Amino acid sequence: MLKKEDIQYLRDKVLEKTGIDLAYYKEKQLQRRLPFIMSRAGAQNVEEYVELLDKDPQVLEDFKNRFAINVSEFFRNPERYEDLKNKILPELMKGTGLVLKIWSAGCSVGSEPYSLAMILEEMPHHKPYRIWATDIDEDALDKAKEGVYSEDFICSVPPLYLEKYFQPLGEGKYAVVPRLKRRIVFEKHDLLQDEVKETFALVVCRNVVIYFEDEAKRMAFEKMSNALQEGGYLWIGSTERIADPSSLGLRYVLPFFYQKGR
Repeated sequence: MLKKEDIQYLRDKVLEKTGIDLAYYKEKQLQRRLPFIMSRAGAQNVEEYVELLDKDPQVLEDFKNRFAINVSEFFRNPERYEDLKNKILPELMKGTGLVLKIWSAGCSVGSEPYSLAMILEEMPHHKPYRIWATDIDEDALDKAKEGVYSEDFICSVPPLYLEKYFQPLGEGKYAVVPRLKRRIVFEKHDLLQDEVKETFALVVCRNVVIYFEDEAKRMAFEKMSNALQEGGYLWIGSTERIADPSSLGLRYVLPFFYQKGR
């Protein structure tokens, strides 16, 4: 059991080092997860672990993988992508506006926004679209911008999509084709602390806020609701729920999909 002062010391150092604010994470989660990752790194106490975060890139990467990187699979929960393709996007395609704007929050290494882009490319008579893909982890964003993935990482990509939207590089590596990359803007953004300057027809934020304290969750969902256009949709993760969607101007429409207004 870590002392409160040790957790606070670690929070301060992690915020300084990575920009990840552990103050928003449930203390029970921290008490359960931190001793494990400290032991995994070979640290006997918080001070030793902070030193390792400074000196060992692998320890830092392991920490960020556990606290910052969220959705890392292409087409995670494929049945929800079917709902998106068959029920949500056809309606959004008919909406006003020349460009369909989407926000992928907590995009990690890019698999989610690229999955969304492939779905959109395959929509009949699709309108132009743009995806704003954000994350707090700059290393993850660099990987997303590069768009190169190993063969085992993209095993869930349908064969047709793999052929159309990836270029084989050899040695089991595949690169996302340039025309797909041009539709996505990757940018560092803190979901809780940074403002959102535009509105979107679809906001996707899946399995990102699961470890947040209740107040932080509400802050995040409120920000996402405010970023939605009237009639727009919010898609959250299968491990998450919005306790009182109506208080945020949202209504439940499908498992893990909420609509603003209407």
